[in-house]
Amino acid sequence: MIKYLFSIFIVIFLLVMCSKNNSDVVSMEEFQSKILDANTFVLDVRTEAEFYGPLGHIEGAMLIPIDELSSRISELDDVKNKNIYVVCRSGNRSNVGKNFLRENSFHAINVDGGMLAWKPLDNE
Repeated sequence: MIKYLFSIFIVIFLLVMCSKNNSDVVSMEEFQSKILDANTFVLDVRTEAEFYGPLGHIEGAMLIPIDELSSRISELDDVKNKNIYVVCRSGNRSNVGKNFLRENSFHAINVDGGMLAWKPLDNE
């Protein structure tokens, strides 16, 4: 019985520790408060209508809609060695974009929560 409980404890411990070391996802709050600056490369994978729509967009973000990402990936060659923070409306399409970029040797990070979680900055 002790071995069984110990095994369960080890499995739960490993799952918790692995989930905290998720370097390919960052919350919008953490992104805005600790990461976003003039040198941060942001890729927005929403449609053009969404990019210019009511949720707005992050100043300086590059727009490549998710359905065009595979055909326009060469546009990102200049930033292949940088962290690419991928944003969409809620975090779903940006996760797909992040996975695609990582499969193509880019260092991409999904901004979870997307523009729904964006809070206007003081200078906006």
